[in-house]
Amino acid sequence: MDHEKTCKEEGVKQVSIPQRGGQKTPRRQAYEKTPAFKQGQRFRSGIEGRISVLFRGRGMKRCRAKGRERFEVFVGAAVLANNLLRIAALLVEKKKKKKNFHRSKAAA
Repeated sequence: MDHEKTCKEEGVKQVSIPQRGGQKTPRRQAYEKTPAFKQGQRFRSGIEGRISVLFRGRGMKRCRAKGRERFEVFVGAAVLANNLLRIAALLVEKKKKKKNFHRSKAAA
């Protein structure tokens, strides 16, 4: 597989790209059943979910910047914005729980 070879050449330690189409050899079937491969698949699906969030709700639909370096800055800014929004949501949730705890304690 060309993508697997490229990943290995770029230093990816655990390549976890499933074979699509064609008959899988017994060796390939065994490889795709290893814990490391399965962990890689779980990690990959998590990344794809995060990318989906960035596209849907964080303004990453279109990058007008030219060049790889500018694109990387654009992606980094979108990830930072997402992380800040997530932290803010967690802090609001924590504050609500604390407020409800104190209310229930005062009522008792």
